[in-house]
Amino acid sequence: MAELKIAESILRERRKLKLTQEELASALSVSPQAVSNWERGGYPDITMLPRIANYFKITVDELIGNDDAAKQADIQDYKKRYAELKWKDKITLAKEYYRKYPSDFTIMEDLVWAIMKERDAWDTEYELVKEVCTKILAECSWEYTRQNATEVMSIVCTDEDWENWQYKSEQFYSSCLNERIEERYWRRGVMDKFNSQSNANDMLTLMHFLGREYMRYYERENDMLFKNPARTAALMKYRMRILENISEDGIVPEAWSGCYADCCLKAAGALIGAGEYDEGFEYLEKSFELFERWLLIPDGAWMDTGNPALFENAKISKVDKGCVVNIRTNDNTEVWSPYLWLFWQLKNDIERALTSWCWFDSVRDDPRYLALYEKAKQMAE
Repeated sequence: MAELKIAESILRERRKLKLTQEELASALSVSPQAVSNWERGGYPDITMLPRIANYFKITVDELIGNDDAAKQADIQDYKKRYAELKWKDKITLAKEYYRKYPSDFTIMEDLVWAIMKERDAWDTEYELVKEVCTKILAECSWEYTRQNATEVMSIVCTDEDWENWQYKSEQFYSSCLNERIEERYWRRGVMDKFNSQSNANDMLTLMHFLGREYMRYYERENDMLFKNPARTAALMKYRMRILENISEDGIVPEAWSGCYADCCLKAAGALIGAGEYDEGFEYLEKSFELFERWLLIPDGAWMDTGNPALFENAKISKVDKGCVVNIRTNDNTEVWSPYLWLFWQLKNDIERALTSWCWFDSVRDDPRYLALYEKAKQMAE
């Protein structure tokens, strides 16, 4: 079994590098017959294993393929340690594990994200983050990881590299790829597929407006969005009105109910931050009811999107453990959405907001705040 896994590893890694057996043999200073023998199940001399592994930039354990359980346990331990560190220390740990497991995309993503978060590391770690992001785009098939790599590089890349990286993102913000798909169907006269894609693109455009700065409110070190609470309150109320009008009866459809709840929570915080205390607490109390409704929807459920005439009975999937959101049109075509955070509100979101948002600093001794904070803690349990 060990020999078979070594054979599979050598063949896989050689093809990944687009090498012939002769080219690999030359790089390792062995005969082409030796490489051929390894790939047919022969076992390399034990002294060759480190050299082969180093050439492919993998570990000997990965080359042999007989220590998957130990590797997974090690990576789980790494994840726990990574979560508890500050960004500078996260970089050090992720670099260590990237050298150890250079083919693990979750570690790569951790590494580039940590570098992006640590401004002082942009210059010193630039070549590394560029190497890793390039590798992700070349080898990773999971679109969200690819988009994260592109986002990181669009921020940290040098002015000289900006021209190259600014055009690599295809779905975030403008949904360019899906617009091209829609145009292709239109020009070819494939009207059923055109209608499905056009419908999905309308929803993606709406998602973009609803979620442009969505997650930034939960970045503790970023206080820029809290500087203008009056504008935020007006924006969130406007988004809520749009969602209220998606259905014919004024009831927000289940697919949008989590986003609606979050907009209500942000409106509450912004109103209180702007000194509109009574209205702010009204919105805050309402947000509890809205979150409770959202949390009753099972993870992974296909949710109604509203007026059939507007979105033609399309469904949206609630985020599950796979962290994927898709739009399913009425002909069962599925289109991936990068805006998963619009469909992933958690039971501790209100507690997090009440604890960390500076908008609530002026009311932390208010009896209304104290009562609702206790209620938020109970919801989070």
